[in-house]
Amino acid sequence: MIIDAHIHIGKWSGIFFNYESNVEDAVKVMKKAGVEAAVCMPADNTSNDELFNEIKKFPDFKFYFNAWINPDDKSLDNFLKENLKHISLLKIHPSIQKRRITDISFEKYLRIAEENNKPVIVHCGRWQEIAGYSFALEAAEKYRKLNLILAHMGGDQPSIILNCAGEIKKRKLNNVYLGTESVREFYFVNEAVKMISPEKIIFGSDYNLGLPEMYIPVIDSLKINSSEKELIFSGNILRLMSELN
Repeated sequence: MIIDAHIHIGKWSGIFFNYESNVEDAVKVMKKAGVEAAVCMPADNTSNDELFNEIKKFPDFKFYFNAWINPDDKSLDNFLKENLKHISLLKIHPSIQKRRITDISFEKYLRIAEENNKPVIVHCGRWQEIAGYSFALEAAEKYRKLNLILAHMGGDQPSIILNCAGEIKKRKLNNVYLGTESVREFYFVNEAVKMISPEKIIFGSDYNLGLPEMYIPVIDSLKINSSEKELIFSGNILRLMSELN
């Protein structure tokens, strides 16, 4: 079974040239790739409420909803209050919000996630001053009962990926996972898996910016057995979501 644990649906702002896709497009792409379910979140110019209601119109495909956490969104607190039991994860994007995950404006939402057993996906990128994995690991040490999934395996660059995996192992952070979205260099994914084990890796494609068919072969190529690949493709994310209250 394959679950794409990191997809976007909707319209992006100028950061991705106003690119847009809809739920129908996403379902077609997922099914074509053999993906049976997906963790979806809005693009940055689409509201949580808009996507949350839109996916309900497609009952023939399983979506898990991932709420985008923008502290400046005045409708966010009410949306979470009304829909929290139907939300599977929360998403924090330091690069787009231009603030670190350790910023005080995110504290309330990290506490909500921890108290309600909601995993948090945090974008980790090459902008180390704001979106560096070190801040995500700092949050993981502060919120020990919170499961954090570091997108792009900590930074979508081989040296960053290996350094991140090394730090997770060194600090024994059992509440930290690495998402494979957009990572192309299969060799370095394999090295990270060896460092922290298949139980800590979660498959994602970053659709609508990537396609699952582009990244499924990265997991297929790993030098691990089929049951361990199954953990990466679906078992790990299902386990995290099964812990929801």
